[in-house]
Amino acid sequence: MKYQTIARVLATFFTLFACMVGGVQAKEKAAERVLINNVSVFNGTAKQLIVGRDVILVGNKIDQIIPSGSQEGETFDRVIDGKGGYLTPGLIDNHWHCVLALDYGVVFSSPSQYLDAIATWEAKELLMRGVTTVRDAGGNTAGLKQATDEGYVIGPRIYPSQAVLSQYTGHTDFRNKNFLPKEWGGPIDPVEQMGLGLLVNGRDQMLQAVRHNLYTGATQIKLAASGGVSSYSDPLYANEFLPDEIEAAVEAASDFGTYVMVHSHNAEATKRSIKAGVKSIEHGMMIDEEAVKMMAKNDVVFSIQALVAKQLLDVYQESDPRLAKAQAAWDNVGVVMEWAKKHKVKLGWGTDLLEGLEARSQQLDDLALRKK
Repeated sequence: MKYQTIARVLATFFTLFACMVGGVQAKEKAAERVLINNVSVFNGTAKQLIVGRDVILVGNKIDQIIPSGSQEGETFDRVIDGKGGYLTPGLIDNHWHCVLALDYGVVFSSPSQYLDAIATWEAKELLMRGVTTVRDAGGNTAGLKQATDEGYVIGPRIYPSQAVLSQYTGHTDFRNKNFLPKEWGGPIDPVEQMGLGLLVNGRDQMLQAVRHNLYTGATQIKLAASGGVSSYSDPLYANEFLPDEIEAAVEAASDFGTYVMVHSHNAEATKRSIKAGVKSIEHGMMIDEEAVKMMAKNDVVFSIQALVAKQLLDVYQESDPRLAKAQAAWDNVGVVMEWAKKHKVKLGWGTDLLEGLEARSQQLDDLALRKK
């Protein structure tokens, strides 16, 4: 009886203590009220600016947009002078690579902790450019997402794809040609060890790879269905993955409530992917008008990149076999964009800037280039 009484007293004490702590925490986390005055607002949908406004934020959400000066008499935790500037919703870059900020030679030879540190530093730079969300199109970024979500890292929301899925002689195949494939006793390539890519062949391996990526934190699946500009062994006209392999990825992703985004430059790979049920085509710089029509008909989002093709023309040397691919992609961007506008395809803003922090800092220039 004595011990039961003590237990009840202790239980009551800890309950009261928990309530007190909870109350303190609630008080500490009370939403901050912020006033941004004297701005013109672009709300993301209207064609006209909303001019002469004050914006009230409560916590991390917009509470009111009111005429300038009409909040007189109210008190705020913080006041930001808009100085007659512009306020816009945060930008969403739907094709970004958080951990591929440096030259490929540095990426493939550096400790993963170094790449993570660079990605952490750049996350804040991204946010300060006004990019509040990124869909990571390949790289082991689930840990960075978790640290950002938990408030340890300042940066945008991240939707990771995890490792890019590619076939042998595909877009993420950077193996040493002196070694056999891993299935035949060869070593696992650093690209796979670091979680940047996975080389898969056949339906069974595709199912395994998709499910593995989902387990490690992928919110969508990225695979390469054609050759690429930045890779060495696959020309842009190359088709990668057979229809049943792409279908396997779509089925496994769909069963988990998500979708497949596909790196695809040429027309045949794009059409094959759309028929298999993918939801997003990335790049598409060498496609034909029929492929664009298929995107519109099947409600597939088109994420074409303009600035990166232009930039890579300056990065690659004359002797680099990738230079001709970058030139071909850049030469065709204009006509593909015209087709996309003509057929009212849903366009996503994705920049895919690679191989250098200086190039990535020019991210917003892509918007001006698209307008041009």
